[in-house]
Amino acid sequence: DALLSPDKPLPLVVERDGGRVPLTVKPIKRTSNGESMGELDFSPSYGDMPVTITRVEEGSGAAAAGLQVNDRLVAINGTPVGAQQDVQQAIQAGKGAPIKLTIERGGVPQEATASVRQMPDGQERLGIGYNAEEPVREAGPIDAAVYAVERNIEVLRMTGNAIGQIFTGERSARESLSGPIGIAQAASNAASESGLAGLIGMLGFLSLNLGVVNLLPIPVLDGGAIFLLFVEAILGWIGVKLTMNMRERIQQFGFVVLLLLMGFVITNDFVKLASNWRNSDTERPAATAK
Repeated sequence: DALLSPDKPLPLVVERDGGRVPLTVKPIKRTSNGESMGELDFSPSYGDMPVTITRVEEGSGAAAAGLQVNDRLVAINGTPVGAQQDVQQAIQAGKGAPIKLTIERGGVPQEATASVRQMPDGQERLGIGYNAEEPVREAGPIDAAVYAVERNIEVLRMTGNAIGQIFTGERSARESLSGPIGIAQAASNAASESGLAGLIGMLGFLSLNLGVVNLLPIPVLDGGAIFLLFVEAILGWIGVKLTMNMRERIQQFGFVVLLLLMGFVITNDFVKLASNWRNSDTERPAATAK
């Protein structure tokens, strides 16, 4: 719900000192690749989760410090690392100063010092990608199937809410809809951030979304065919029958709508790309001036 409700208050119930406390939170609006989404500025604690480096950018401060993929981040500036947000907070708190890193490589602790650098895209960062090893609970076939169904229902609910927000004007279609370029970017980000599991999860998410779109009452889609059968049944009750010519006109209309939708999402992808490039070019001189 937070993902679909940026800058909107949401009810939240927390457990504190053995009692339940009702609260209200407002997700922060964040824009990524031209799409706006809500993000909570806190995350649940799963206990200590090992954080492993998954990517080291060439020419970055991390590369200069000798950091390598599969290094485990143990501490930053003497503060133990137990979750991904610990890394983000420590880097931001450093404010550009050299960062002392304690890593574990092959089971052997090592020390390294890295600095945030300006990268070719004009942004300043340490130059690492990292991922936390979230706890995994073993489950049997039945528990796994139940969990899968529950997750699919949740994704379908969120997809339905997003589509509803588009039709009611609460959510911009330009920010919410993506074409093949946007899908490729999302899949690439999922793979780089979470590996194969993230990619498979993204493909499953896309499959569910395509299934929902296919059920929209647009002629030439399955949802349109179902809707047309429903209309024919109603008309049959009053003695009216759709002629073949009317069917063809309806199918042609649906085909045009589908082409327009495809053109919109593809154009939207290019607009988002151009916007990202423009923002990158705008930020570059400011970063250079530092």
